[in-house]
Amino acid sequence: MKNQIRLVVLGMVSVMLFFASCIPDDNSDLNPVDKFLGTWSVSDNAVRLNYQVTISSNPLNSAEVLMSNFADLGKSAVGLVVGNTIVVEGQTLVGNYSVSGTGSYVSDSRLNFNYELNDGIDVETRQATFSK
Repeated sequence: MKNQIRLVVLGMVSVMLFFASCIPDDNSDLNPVDKFLGTWSVSDNAVRLNYQVTISSNPLNSAEVLMSNFADLGKSAVGLVVGNTIVVEGQTLVGNYSVSGTGSYVSDSRLNFNYELNDGIDVETRQATFSK
C-alpha cells in the first residue's frame, strides 16, 4: 500500500513538473517587430544629415517593417526583422538609388544602422544612429 501511494505521489509530481516546464516565458508573446516601430530622428554620420524615419509594420508580412524616408530619399525601404536586427536586402528606392545593410536594436531609444547607398555610379558606406 505504501508503495502504491509513493508511486501515485511521484506520478503527480512528475506531471506537475512537466506542465510547469511548458509555461511560456513572459517575453515569448512579444512581437520582435514592435521594438522598432515609431518615428525616429536620424543622424547620418557619413554626410552629416539629420532627418526622420518612420518605421511601421508591413501589413503584407508580419516579420517585416516599412521604413519611410530611409536614407533621406523620401521612399520606404523594406526590412526583415530577425531578433534584434533589421536586414535591408538590396532594393532600389528612387531612380538609381539602391540601399542594403543592417540595423541593430540598442535600446528603446536607439538603433544603429550600417548600410550602403548606391547611386548607380558611387557606393557610399554610411553609419546612422536612429534615436527617439
